[in-house]
Amino acid sequence: MQCRKTKKLSPAKEIAYIAVACALLIGAQYVFSFISGVEIVTLLFICFAYKFGIRDGVICAVAFSLLRCIIFGFYPTVIVLYLIYYPSLCTIFGALGHLKKSTFEKYPWYFAVAVNALLLGTAVISAVCCGCGLIKVSQVYRNTVYALLWVIFSLCTVLCIIFDGLLTAKKVFKKNTANALKIITFASIAAVCTISFTLLDDLITPLFFGYSRMTALAYFYASFTAMLPQTVCTIVTISTLFAPLNSVLEKV
Repeated sequence: MQCRKTKKLSPAKEIAYIAVACALLIGAQYVFSFISGVEIVTLLFICFAYKFGIRDGVICAVAFSLLRCIIFGFYPTVIVLYLIYYPSLCTIFGALGHLKKSTFEKYPWYFAVAVNALLLGTAVISAVCCGCGLIKVSQVYRNTVYALLWVIFSLCTVLCIIFDGLLTAKKVFKKNTANALKIITFASIAAVCTISFTLLDDLITPLFFGYSRMTALAYFYASFTAMLPQTVCTIVTISTLFAPLNSVLEKV
């Protein structure tokens, strides 16, 4: 399969770009750490990995995960979480960056099925958790957690409707929606990845510290309430800023 062409960088330029990207990521995380629920790191990683590929993305992710500790402190669970999540994120979008440019113009059926399955699966899981009461928290937190689950359900459903609407406009009415389909696909994948980040944290931290069941549930609630604004922020930033940032990186 013919891949999207990227310029072959010299080792010196490759190291320089990774270093600059890592510095920008640490600076961006520090600046926005003062605003709860707002994060720009996911967008920057996605743009960098999409342009420079899996290897450079993963190297940058590992460097970022370790060097940020100089500012934010050395917390073992955070380091493990970041070393798992961000290299995985870069692997996904680095692989997407190697697709042919015509892929999103044709938009094969298996891509459409995968995106629908991703969004609808997340929506269904959220609805089932609410409807069946699978998340056992105290009555004080129950309404908030379930409200957040319904918001996630709504977000995924809306994204799915928009995606299928764009796909229908392309396939049936022959509209040029390739760029919009690419953006909505990336925003959908990034949103699910952001949700996965929180769930992974809810698994790693209690296991590492040996939390009791009640303490683990309290930690889950605290992280879960922060997940929604981060997910919304991810959708908004990818939808609005991915295209211009990618255009800038294409000139590098």
